[in-house]
Amino acid sequence: MLDELLAATGAGRRRLRIAGACGVLASLSAVALLGLSGWFLTAAGLAGLAGVAAVQAFNYLIPSAAIRLLAILRTVGRYGERLLGHQAALEGMADLRTRLFSRRAAIDTRKDARDPRAASAILLDDIAALEDIVIRRPAVVAGVAGGVVSVALVALAGLGAALFQAVALFLLPMAIWKMAERFTAMPSADVADRLIAMRATFTDYAAARSEIAAYGLTPRVMKQLEPTFRGYEVAKARLLKGEAIIAAALVLYAAVTVAGVLVLADATAPLLATALLASSAGTEAVAGFSRNAMRKSGIEKSLERLAMLSQAPDTVHAFASDQAVAEPIEIDGHRIEPGERVAITGISGSGKTRLLEALAGLRLPVRPLTLNGVPVESVDADHLRRQFALMPQDPMLRMGSIADNLRIAAPALDEGAMHAALEIACLDERVAAAPQGLNTWLEPDGGILSGGERKRLALARALLAGRPWLLLDEPTEGLDAETEKRLVANLVQWLDRTEAGLIVVSHRPFPLTMAERELSL
Repeated sequence: MLDELLAATGAGRRRLRIAGACGVLASLSAVALLGLSGWFLTAAGLAGLAGVAAVQAFNYLIPSAAIRLLAILRTVGRYGERLLGHQAALEGMADLRTRLFSRRAAIDTRKDARDPRAASAILLDDIAALEDIVIRRPAVVAGVAGGVVSVALVALAGLGAALFQAVALFLLPMAIWKMAERFTAMPSADVADRLIAMRATFTDYAAARSEIAAYGLTPRVMKQLEPTFRGYEVAKARLLKGEAIIAAALVLYAAVTVAGVLVLADATAPLLATALLASSAGTEAVAGFSRNAMRKSGIEKSLERLAMLSQAPDTVHAFASDQAVAEPIEIDGHRIEPGERVAITGISGSGKTRLLEALAGLRLPVRPLTLNGVPVESVDADHLRRQFALMPQDPMLRMGSIADNLRIAAPALDEGAMHAALEIACLDERVAAAPQGLNTWLEPDGGILSGGERKRLALARALLAGRPWLLLDEPTEGLDAETEKRLVANLVQWLDRTEAGLIVVSHRPFPLTMAERELSL
């Protein structure tokens, strides 16, 4: 599963291989450094005890130079592993993140019960978990290499000791897997589930943050969030406890392994010191990549979600206005021909907004609704996007410039087209007076724009999409009478010029004058 996800990150695979080579160099140098240091210190000490002649005969230059060389190689190898590993992960994940978010955006929200904002937050967590595994991947080969060289150095103290070391290293990954299943697998899954629930809860409350602040509901909300916090903290504590148990067991395992090498060794003191330190270093090297495998076992749900999403079709497109031919609509048996202008009326709560959102492919309809004779719920969401451009009652803006928000309609828009759409939406003068014009930065809540200006920016975006049908939900809400008249007049001229169809919902009477007939819900 992991390899399938990483298959698309080919640009970073070469760097990962080089990072693995650097990790091998660092691991080999670390084990050899400890082994040689043990031999050198012990041999030097014995030479000192043997007298002046032995000290003068002892060649300390070559071992000390080798120790310095190994220390440098270990540092360089470790630096290369971290640098190239992180670079490969960041570059690979950038490409993967783009594809996964594209697929997430392409999912038909009518068939996915999750809140898209919470689902996006979960996706961020899943990608971060995968990125952590990618960064740690070079440590696998490095750990194996460190284990092999530790066995070779232990062999200098006797074949029995080397065999014991090899068996201990062979069994270590299996022991860690067993301990992970026993102590960390369930707590890790529990932490992931509770984090997802916490993110979803935060998303819900964040959407209502203005109302929470306005009505002084912060203490009540914090009290309602407290069980969620507490549950997450308890699960996290169980996970940390399990990891601490495994860490303690690894220390004990390393001590038993070194003790076994000591008992079975048959060599002089310098070689025995080499064997003992190499045994300890080899155990640590193998335990390092085993912990990486343990980390992977704790995020299986994340990997499964990413694998499923990576196989989903990528159907998000920027459609040109000439790519779709207008198709007739039927609402409650009333047929609306392409190019018609219809006002949808009815009391509050009758489902007017739901109707527009169903046509736009955002929600399932609650009344008979067809497009070209096919029930809307059976029409592919991508096909609905080709037909309808929606100006919602409460538009969402992305964090970015005004131009960025307009280019959601069509990425290749030039500034001339943007200014023309803003003029129709009666927002051109406001944008011209903004600090940086089209490049003025906006926050998701609109930033410098008022509620009415946000709606008009969303209207300009819908116009720029150039779809056969324009859906307007309360287009003049929050506008003064004079601006409302200019906006409606501009829209009528635009409809005459483009021959686009219109379905408008409004509790204010003047926007309804754009319609040729009225349908009451």
